[in-house]
Amino acid sequence: MKIESGNFKVKKIKHPYPIWIIDNFFDKNVLQNIKKEWPEINSKLWHRGHEYINHKKNILEQGMLAISKIEHMGDFTSRVIKYIHSDDFTQRISDITNEKNLVTDTTMRWSGLRTMLPNSFQAIHSDARRAPINGLRKELTCLVYLSENYDKDKHSGQFEVWSDDMAECIHKINPLYNRLVIFLNSDTSYHGVPSVNFERRAMLWSILKDGESTNRSKALFVSRPNDSSEISKLGLERAYIKDKK
Repeated sequence: MKIESGNFKVKKIKHPYPIWIIDNFFDKNVLQNIKKEWPEINSKLWHRGHEYINHKKNILEQGMLAISKIEHMGDFTSRVIKYIHSDDFTQRISDITNEKNLVTDTTMRWSGLRTMLPNSFQAIHSDARRAPINGLRKELTCLVYLSENYDKDKHSGQFEVWSDDMAECIHKINPLYNRLVIFLNSDTSYHGVPSVNFERRAMLWSILKDGESTNRSKALFVSRPNDSSEISKLGLERAYIKDKK
């Protein structure tokens, strides 16, 4: 399946952790076909997250919609999702990043379609470290931005990259249409989207690796210097909650 434009550029950020920014990644026809199948905001196919935690307003994230099940996606979109979870495409990402011994996440645990609504947010966090089904390490997170109407002069919704000690925001990456962002996971690969004022669309997936890591299967949310300490407190509590069986 051909999904790449063949005319993209790769920029690598090394600090505070490796991030690859690839513009014009998808072929235009692929983008248009995904757009045709993108569910309406009011569709029941979207999982709408958790507005409340223990009867309290969720201070970690709000206004985030997700579709992770293949059967809830359109025919074309599901074929794309399956392809990016193939060994051939994992090798392609390995070629682009020069990260070796990558393993395709056949569980698709952290994959699918995502929409952030106007006035939504996701607090700063580091991603899950270990896949609970196969025990492999979550190595790379990949996101392709799909919002045609993004305007960097009037829209918030930048992907913020924070220092290891959470003292400062090092980079703000614009969610430009057809931009692929790949980053290397660690316990301190801190990132998030603290403010969104438009409909922000993305497709994401993860790539694994056999290696050591902390035994955490969920994101760890942390407080910025001016945030309430409750974010870090609740984030730590939720990071180690076991999955329901």
